[in-house]
Amino acid sequence: MNESVRNPRLVSGILFAIILIDFVGFSILIPVLPLYAQELGASPTQVGLMLALYSLGLVLFLPVWGWISDRVGRRPVLLVCLLGTAASFALLAAADSIGAIYLARALGGFFGASIGTAQAYMTDITDAENRTRGMGLIGAAFGIGFVLGNLLGGTLQAVAPGLPFIATALLALGAFLIASFSLPESRGPVDAPVSLRSLGRSLVPTPILLAVTTHSNRTRLYLYLFFHIFLSYSALEAMFAIYASSEFGWSEWDVGLFLAYVGIVIGATQGLLIGRLNALFGEVPLVIVGTAVTGAGMLALPLTSPGLPLILVGGALAVGNGLSLPAFTSLFTRVCSGDETGEALGQSQAMAQTGRSIGALGAGWVATHLGAGAPFFLGGLGMLLGLAIFAGSVRLLVPRELA
Repeated sequence: MNESVRNPRLVSGILFAIILIDFVGFSILIPVLPLYAQELGASPTQVGLMLALYSLGLVLFLPVWGWISDRVGRRPVLLVCLLGTAASFALLAAADSIGAIYLARALGGFFGASIGTAQAYMTDITDAENRTRGMGLIGAAFGIGFVLGNLLGGTLQAVAPGLPFIATALLALGAFLIASFSLPESRGPVDAPVSLRSLGRSLVPTPILLAVTTHSNRTRLYLYLFFHIFLSYSALEAMFAIYASSEFGWSEWDVGLFLAYVGIVIGATQGLLIGRLNALFGEVPLVIVGTAVTGAGMLALPLTSPGLPLILVGGALAVGNGLSLPAFTSLFTRVCSGDETGEALGQSQAMAQTGRSIGALGAGWVATHLGAGAPFFLGGLGMLLGLAIFAGSVRLLVPRELA
């Protein structure tokens, strides 16, 4: 933990507010962008490509931002990314073609390094015992931002097409102002080496880097599982709005309301429960139970009708997600070298976004050719396969002293 941050709780609160605003900007698109793009003539496959372009930008540049944050500091990276995010949403608001949406989402991916840097920042100001709670705080910001973003997206789109994108640009500017005046640097004296070789290494896309470098088996498997989990889960993010519109006749408001409920459950799980549950059971059981519940919920989703059954399935998905992801991320940070945490978390996010990118493309293709519910069924099977890989590799992934 960095002793130069005098009041970690206050700084954690400021970081929470910044990430909350950032996640509002992300989630405001979920009920709006797929249907907005369809109005411009986009197919589900093209919608998947729009989402994939954002994730691809993160894949290519998250390790670079992590490398920079390890050497220059977390604060400058957060500030640059927030300004870039505002610009990308301004462009999206002005988009009048599918090509313009592609460009806006690619720029959004380039500047979308906030989450990796925020995780590294949280690692800087927490010790090992409180790290899962800190990751849960970031997760709670996601959950609350998910609620507000989906509600705002559905509501503002009903007022005027494109208004959610303008609102997101303004929110990103607000986050920039908060960070400029209130967020200190979390890094102490920087001792990470600065060299063209290390910079060039960070520019190599993480999946390629993993194939040609000598990561430990433990690190390689962790990063693969980040890819696998998000590959499976991406169907829900990419295709739910289209599925609910075609199967239930839902509008953007209906989709936003349901996803806001999911966000409330995620926020409650990560903000109120995970710290206590981790103290009682540890990270490994939380990963196992959470992943199992998520997989089961995704399998059940295309078989569920609107009303109470869908509410129960959505709640199960949210609880599973809220338990598994912070615990899994916490396990990964505990086996990382302290001087390389930012780069390692950038790599983990890059692998997650690789999975999200390929998953969005695949989900769009599957929805086009096999039906709107098929991506969720395949995603659920993928989550259960990831659980089997994790459970069968616990001795490798979790050192004896951390078990």
